[in-house]
Amino acid sequence: MTEMMLLEHLEEIALRLGIELRYENLGQAGVRSDGGYCKLAGKPMIIINRRDSQRRKISILARSLNKLNLDGIFIPPAIRKLLESQEN
Repeated sequence: MTEMMLLEHLEEIALRLGIELRYENLGQAGVRSDGGYCKLAGKPMIIINRRDSQRRKISILARSLNKLNLDGIFIPPAIRKLLESQEN
């Protein structure tokens, strides 16, 4: 599975969970963050630096999604294996 396909599957899972994905330029205006899962005004979201490599975006999304309850959501085996390999 290509990195683009992995990223698309992870984005789809986040959207099915009702999590907003935001691709931002985190280096702009002195923001220092690796990105990841957070809640802003009670709304769950995953913020990703748009300048990160595709591999880094996949890692941030997978690590963020791995922290959530994914029971009851069909996740292709290759994606589930990726999620399970991430640290909490």
